[in-house]
Amino acid sequence: MQLILRPIRPEEIPEASHLVDAAYEPQIREIYGENSPLGKWRHYEESKIESYVEREPDGVRVGVWRDKLITFNVCRSYGYLGWFHTLAVHPTFQKRGLGQQAVADAESYLAQQGVTAVGLMTWPTAIKNLAFYQHLGYRLNGLSIYAYRHTDTPIITGRSPFYTQRYTSIPAAETGRVESAIRALCHSISLSLDYLPLISWASTKVYAETLLIWRNGSLAALAHSYFFPKMHWAEGKLLLLKPGLSPSDIRWVLEHLRIWTISHNREAFGLPVDLTTNFAQTYLLPNNFRFFAESMVNMVKGDNLPPAQFHFVRFSG
Repeated sequence: MQLILRPIRPEEIPEASHLVDAAYEPQIREIYGENSPLGKWRHYEESKIESYVEREPDGVRVGVWRDKLITFNVCRSYGYLGWFHTLAVHPTFQKRGLGQQAVADAESYLAQQGVTAVGLMTWPTAIKNLAFYQHLGYRLNGLSIYAYRHTDTPIITGRSPFYTQRYTSIPAAETGRVESAIRALCHSISLSLDYLPLISWASTKVYAETLLIWRNGSLAALAHSYFFPKMHWAEGKLLLLKPGLSPSDIRWVLEHLRIWTISHNREAFGLPVDLTTNFAQTYLLPNNFRFFAESMVNMVKGDNLPPAQFHFVRFSG
C-alpha cells in the first residue's frame, strides 16, 4: 500500500484534526491510564494546524490513499536542524508500514530544506514509539522537561549587566542589525542553526513573543515564549544562551525572564530544560524552580547537534 505524500491542502485541515484525534486518543489513554487526567485527550484544534501551515506551508505533510487522509505530521526547519512532530496514522491502517512512509517523506522534505540533523520528541513511556523510531535509525538524545518558577521573588539582585528588548519593538531602521545579531547568536551555538524565520513569523502572533537580552551591543541570550490567553504562566518554547556566559550571567538571564513574565501579568514562567545536563541542578533547583511532571524524550538522527547547555527547545507540538 503506497501513499501519496504531499503538503496538506486547506480544505483537508478539518479531516486532519480528526485524524490526529483518532490516532492519539487511544495512545494517550494507554500511556497514562484512563483514570489519569493526563490520559484524557483534548481535541486537536484546526487552528493549530492552520498556524503550522502559515509557518511552513509545505512542512505540514499528509499521506493520502484513495482520497482519504491516512497519515499526518508537521515538519519544521531551522537551518541545518529540523524537527517533525504529531505523526498520526489512521487507526484502521496502522501496522502496515505507513508510518515509515510518512517518516521517510518528512526526512526527504527536511533534507530538501538543507537539514542534516533531524529531531523529534515522544513520551518516555511510549515504548512502542521508542522502538519504532529506533528501528528507523533514531537514537535517544536527552530528556526534555519543563522547569517553572513563580514570579514573586527575584532570582538575583543588584544591577544587571544586561538590557532587554522585545523583538516586536525594534525600530525599522534597526531590523537588519538585530536580525544579524540573532543569526550570530544561533551560529555561536551551532553553525548553520537559524531560528530567525520562526521569530519573524511569531512576531505576528498576539500570543507569541521573543525577548532579546543584550550586553554592550552584543546579543547574549534569546527567549521565545507563548503567552496564551487565560493562562497564568508563560510557556517557554526556546531559550538560547551565548557560550561563555558566567553563572552570574545566567542567573541574570533567568531574572530577566521573570521580569518579562511579570510585565504580562503572569504568575509563573516555564522553560524547557534537558535533564541529561547539569543545568537544572546548577541553576534551577537552587533558585526555586520546580519541574512539571510530563517529560519528553529527545530522539535524533544526524550529527553536530546544538549543545544542550546552550540550546533549550520544546517543539513537540
